[in-house]
Amino acid sequence: MSEVTAPRRESALLRRMAHWGAMRGPRAFVRYSPAAIGAAFLAAPDVRRQVVGNLRRIHGLRPAWREQLDALETLSNYASCFAEAIASGRSDVQLRLHHRHPERMHDSLRAGGVVAVTAHVGPWELTGQMLRTKVEADAVVVMEREANAEALAFQDRIRDERGMRVFHIGDHPTDAIPLIAHLREGGLAAMQLDRIPPSGRALEVSLFGQPFQVPEGPFRLASIGEAALVPVFTRRLGFFDYELEVSEPIRLSRRPKPEELLAAAQTAAHAMQDFVARSPTQWFHFPRSERRS
Repeated sequence: MSEVTAPRRESALLRRMAHWGAMRGPRAFVRYSPAAIGAAFLAAPDVRRQVVGNLRRIHGLRPAWREQLDALETLSNYASCFAEAIASGRSDVQLRLHHRHPERMHDSLRAGGVVAVTAHVGPWELTGQMLRTKVEADAVVVMEREANAEALAFQDRIRDERGMRVFHIGDHPTDAIPLIAHLREGGLAAMQLDRIPPSGRALEVSLFGQPFQVPEGPFRLASIGEAALVPVFTRRLGFFDYELEVSEPIRLSRRPKPEELLAAAQTAAHAMQDFVARSPTQWFHFPRSERRS
């Protein structure tokens, strides 16, 4: 659940400034400024290239004007989701959530732990918080450990204040041991499906008819932790107005063969594809670089 390339590299000072503005600035600023912020992001060639690449994966080649308009809408949506995630603790806003197929998550949790795989779609920063409050599960969000320790500590403090527990993974295999115990105790762990950690292994699937890599970690974790793997995605409908959609759970054996892992990964990718196809300008997939399997 990392941010887009430009904000991902911002310092702790800039994050504090963004937090101050979102929490103490006028409510109208949080609501209406993202359009201008999105336009500023669009001026960055690397960001524009990645956004247009994502749109072409979904739609194929289209007229340049259509691509640029959708790219602008994508980055405006990104800025809105980012601002609202920061401002979600304001007293003058109220988060509204529409929950599609909540019974799938409830049934999975009654049977044991759950690995919820999501993606950088819509208000992804709030998905873990929504799951924790709406599903009433002991939920943690699994994220990469950032290089900037000060920025990481500040961001985690804000998340913790809003009831969002974060578990950071690094390069060591033993990092997953507490997560396995959490799942076996019936907990929920939310992980990203469209971003591969630097030290992680990848599974190659098909997404919109093209090769795409998803992390192997969530599938291995669900298997070892004897948990269901449930794709969960959230879209922004309006100002602090969201829809959380739960897909059919995926079950893996205790010691899955490579073909079983790949089949599970493809099923999850299909769920993500279906959701992204219905919300194409809310897919904020900005990878650092291309990876090999």
